[in-house]
Amino acid sequence: MSIQAVPAELQGEENPTADHRSRVAREKRARMRERLIAATMDVYRQSTGGHRPVIDDVIRAADVSRGTFYKYFDTLDEVLTEIGRRTASEMLISFDRLFGPLDDAAVMLASGPLMALARAAMDPAHGTIISHADLVDRISGDDPRRQLVYRSLNFGREQGVFQFESIEAAFDLVIGTSVEGARRISRTGQLDGAYIRETVAMVLLGLGLKRPAANRAVAAAWQLLQGASEHLHWWKPVNPT
Repeated sequence: MSIQAVPAELQGEENPTADHRSRVAREKRARMRERLIAATMDVYRQSTGGHRPVIDDVIRAADVSRGTFYKYFDTLDEVLTEIGRRTASEMLISFDRLFGPLDDAAVMLASGPLMALARAAMDPAHGTIISHADLVDRISGDDPRRQLVYRSLNFGREQGVFQFESIEAAFDLVIGTSVEGARRISRTGQLDGAYIRETVAMVLLGLGLKRPAANRAVAAAWQLLQGASEHLHWWKPVNPT
């Protein structure tokens, strides 16, 4: 009597051991990838004196070999890019949940940079990573940060609140100022509320608002951010000046 071959689509059902091994291997790879990402965050949090961590710092913190690192990432910048995208997605979700119903374009746009700068002060390692120059250059069309800023800018232009001819130039104004602010803040780890609010106000001035309107928008956005702080896992109790 001949033995018929098992169809490929049914092999998984006939070989649960193989399925189990495959699942275990995937989970193991996922855990190691997360371990390397967590180690990268740790070394950035612990770095001092302007020292920028390198791969050797990460593999030492993760207690793995250099070969293991290269099985998952080609460069340290690749890890930083992943961290940046995850953080951006997380902040976009937080923004939509907390500020999505806003119908004031100026307040909506101000809320994004305020959130980014406040987090840079409360988590300096995060600020250092997201302000890394190479990572800024990689903010492409599908990046959550670009989506959020473009949406706010277009909304403001439709309302007649913002005045600009090139949305790319307006985007660079918002992102460039936020990144440089985050870089400056992450060096000190101090939340200077006056500096943060003035930085965001100057962005709004650059988009065409008058000083009184810019100050009102920033004050309203800052109040909203403080009111939503209990929903932001990175928020630390502060009393900004």
